[in-house]
Amino acid sequence: MKRTVSLLLSLLIICLFFCGCTDFFPYNRISDSIISKEDAGLAVHFVDVGQGDCVLLESRGQFAIIDAGEYSEKDKVISYLHSAGVKNLDYMISTHPHSDHCGGLSEVLRSFETAVFISPDVDSDSNSWEYVLDAADERGVTYETPEPYDTYTLGDATITVLSPSSDAVYSSLNDYSVVCMVEYGSTSFLLTGDAEETVEKELVRSGYDLSADVLKCGHHGSSTSSCGEFLKAVSPSAAIISCGKDNDYGHPHKEVTETLNDLQIPIWRTDLSGNIIACSDGEKISISTAENDESVFVTAATPSQQATYIANRSTKVFHSFDCGSVDTMSEKNKVDFNTRDEALNAGYTPCGSCQP
Repeated sequence: MKRTVSLLLSLLIICLFFCGCTDFFPYNRISDSIISKEDAGLAVHFVDVGQGDCVLLESRGQFAIIDAGEYSEKDKVISYLHSAGVKNLDYMISTHPHSDHCGGLSEVLRSFETAVFISPDVDSDSNSWEYVLDAADERGVTYETPEPYDTYTLGDATITVLSPSSDAVYSSLNDYSVVCMVEYGSTSFLLTGDAEETVEKELVRSGYDLSADVLKCGHHGSSTSSCGEFLKAVSPSAAIISCGKDNDYGHPHKEVTETLNDLQIPIWRTDLSGNIIACSDGEKISISTAENDESVFVTAATPSQQATYIANRSTKVFHSFDCGSVDTMSEKNKVDFNTRDEALNAGYTPCGSCQP
């Protein structure tokens, strides 16, 4: 059953769109939907490390870190962990030995007592990975290679590894990424590292219930990941993409953002919003960003109820929801967006008439 998620919208958008629609979202109850980090049973921090990945999980005073960006991001990551109240780490997960994921882990290991280090059964001769292994040895950290469906307890949350299997053989190092489902109450987060389409289709065929409220898209929004079949199986209410501003790879790729938009899945990006924090009370999830810390939260509605901007697939133009052009648009050409940035990032241009 699809879990309930609450998504962040700016106060201006709410006032414009829901005026006169209080049967859905009573204005005097909007603030009641905010889930603070202190009240959350699970907080998932998507830390902005530029062109890389770093996720911090927090539940009832216990912490796990998944990747830590390039080595050059180490100070930023360590500072963020301190600001989040981390004293020690219950788990460290290195999804795979690429420097934009494992690079900062060596200094995190040296800065925080870490109980268990989890990584796939795959090696690399890169300096970044060697530094991580050296640091783990220095600190005497317990090392584990997980198998699918191994489960770890973090406070009141659970982390279930879905991939890879120790006997898996892939041509791409990305496909060895540790993929895990993080669950608290009836809410869930699917975190995929750099896993690509090969693994995504394997997961779909596995028969495991992949449905999740929040998906961290694989490989920084590359077109090698986030295939339509996988996205439909996950059916997330929000997609997080971790990538660097103006990165050399063109991440996220247009194909991915268009597919997400076609499936009416709102997108959150670290290159646009910086650090992103999702808080769960076990029934709902609130998503906030550093640049929008004054924003309010509402319970998610159906895509048509959420849409503030309507775009035309054919003309590649987007309009305010009340623009007259929307009434003449065929349903098959309509694409819904929650924010202006989403429409612009997906390659649509604003209507010259309604000037959204």
